[in-house]
Amino acid sequence: MHLSVFSSLCFGTLVALGSPIVHRRDTDLNSTGCDDYCAGTRPGNTKDDEVYVCKDWRLGPVAPPSGVPVDDIVGKYYRRFGGLCPGEFLKAWTNQTDGRWAYPPEQGFSIDTTGSPICSNLTLGKGDLIDRFGDETGDFVAPAFTPYAMRSIPPSNLNTRDAEYPYGYHVYMVADKITVLAGPTSPHFAQEGGGLQYRLYSSVAELVSGGYLFRMDPKSLVKILAGEK
Repeated sequence: MHLSVFSSLCFGTLVALGSPIVHRRDTDLNSTGCDDYCAGTRPGNTKDDEVYVCKDWRLGPVAPPSGVPVDDIVGKYYRRFGGLCPGEFLKAWTNQTDGRWAYPPEQGFSIDTTGSPICSNLTLGKGDLIDRFGDETGDFVAPAFTPYAMRSIPPSNLNTRDAEYPYGYHVYMVADKITVLAGPTSPHFAQEGGGLQYRLYSSVAELVSGGYLFRMDPKSLVKILAGEK
């Protein structure tokens, strides 16, 4: 089992900032900076909606991610609304007719000076570690330990849909080599981007059932990063 060079660099950067890493509450969750914090949101009306900011599932969980390794991946520098109030954030990054996320063009890959996406096929080898925030019906993953802000994904990807996978976080080991479309992420959803993303040619669930990906305990990632067996 091994991490990509990109993952190792991400982890090394976090370590360089100081160990142990001190986490701070996301300042975008401080309601004092907005006259009417939840103005422009669409609060749900069930008890289940109470776990979300402003009771709006799109804004992610009220409780900031905790527990290893998710707390380190999300990190103390993640600001989920990019300094905006929740309603302003939704106005900027959703389709105003249906309220759904307005995802970036070109599958979220960065664009070169000619307007073309920066991406190419890459083969992941046996033992490579990748991860994902979201359920297994999706087909986007990243090198394990990529900081959340560098993935340019919305805060709703942090929602817990399955109690077995808090904050929607999944880790996989490549069991048999697979080809992916790889490239840097463009800035989006008020996040900096710049991380490496992989677009799979099948869903995660299909690759798991086909024996190409093996589910791993997320906590095992920390041991691997620490050089433990």
